[in-house]
This record gives sequence, structure tokens and C-alpha cells, in this order.
Amino acid sequence: MDFKNAKLPELKPLKNSFVVDAVENDLRNLFIDLFEDMMAATAFDANVIGNGQLGSMDLIRKLVNVDGLALIDGLNEETATRYLYKAWKSRNKNGRGFHFLKTYLQLLFRGGFVVEQMAQDKSGTYPNELSPLSRADATKYPTSRVRVSIDTSKTDWENIIKMEPILRSIIPARLVLYFALLTTWRNRTYIGAAMMAGATATIYPAASQPSEHSWQLNTGAAMTVVTINVIYPKP
Repeated sequence: MDFKNAKLPELKPLKNSFVVDAVENDLRNLFIDLFEDMMAATAFDANVIGNGQLGSMDLIRKLVNVDGLALIDGLNEETATRYLYKAWKSRNKNGRGFHFLKTYLQLLFRGGFVVEQMAQDKSGTYPNELSPLSRADATKYPTSRVRVSIDTSKTDWENIIKMEPILRSIIPARLVLYFALLTTWRNRTYIGAAMMAGATATIYPAASQPSEHSWQLNTGAAMTVVTINVIYPKP
């Protein structure tokens, strides 16, 4: 259940009711046992049907299927599934936008995605020369296209195709959503690394105090990290 202190119905009024004799007591206990074993979970789900994320996982799966919300393979965490369904049901209150889109992707891919509105080069043929709007200059103009790039280590085209209709349905109709796979490399480059070290010793006669001098010099040690992103469009 969604809340820690949730308890299944126990039929306490019946448990505390008056019985005439042992036969009636046995029948009462038999009914209570049958209810708790076979109907209590169903009764609990029926009580929270208006807020399905509070019910059992079986209830959530049924509601998800009814709504047509695709749960991508790998989303096995109960808390994440409940939150996803809650965000899905509340999307109508928040309007059509990017909140649920990013919530859905974050629960599925944990930061392994990028959502970018695209810009078009003014001298090019739309939509053949698109690039992220966040890096656009005066030679480009904003478009209605939004690219969702997902890390190749977290999914494949089969899963993307399953969730594509859902994501298209929750963004404004004026926007065009399309997908790509993203591969990221991070390279470490060492530049100008050098080290010099030396030691000198001076020995005085036994009657005087000996002394020893040493020195060490490190010069020009530097390192850079280069990140390379490669986008693969849908084949």
C-alpha cells in the first residue's frame, strides 16, 4: 500500500458482535477468515479507486493498462511506479506541458535523457538544419520541434516506440516531439605533465653540526576532461 500504516479491512464490528451460541460463533469466525483471506485486499482497493496510486500494485497495473500508459521494461520500483501514475493522473490539472514529460523520463532513465527545443538555420531548408535552441544565435529561429535524446545505455528503439504515443499526447498540440538516442564519451587528456627532483648534501667536520638540504620541483601538470555527445536519429 502507498502509506506505511495502511491496514486491510478487518470486520471489527462483526468480530465484536454478540453471538448466541458456539455454532453462531464458529460461523462468524469462518466468515471473518474467508473475508480476510479472499476479499480484504479487493475491498481495500475498492475504497481507494479514486486515488489508484494508494492501492495495491495489482490495482495500479490495471489502471495503467486502462489508461494506455506504457510502463517501460525495467521500471520495477514500486515507489517510482506509484509516483508515475500519480503524475499521469494529475496532468490534466497542470495542463499540457513538459512537467509530466520530464517526470516520466526521469523515473525511467534517471538523468539519462535531454529534452531540447530546436532552432532552424535561416539559410537552410526546414527541418534539415536543426540545432538546440539553447545554443542558437541570430542566424537561427525557434521552431515547434522538441527533441528527446535518451542514453543508449538505458534503452533501445523498441522501448521508445512503446512510450512514444503517451509522450506525444501530453505535450501541447503545437509542438512536434521526436526521439533520438544519445551516446556520451568522456576523455581525460593530460597536457604538459613534467616533474623535476634533485637533492644536495653538505657534510661538515665531526666537530660541527651536520646539515642536509633537499629540493623538489613540479612543473606544468595539467589535465582536461573532454565530453563528446553523439546523437543517433530514428532509423
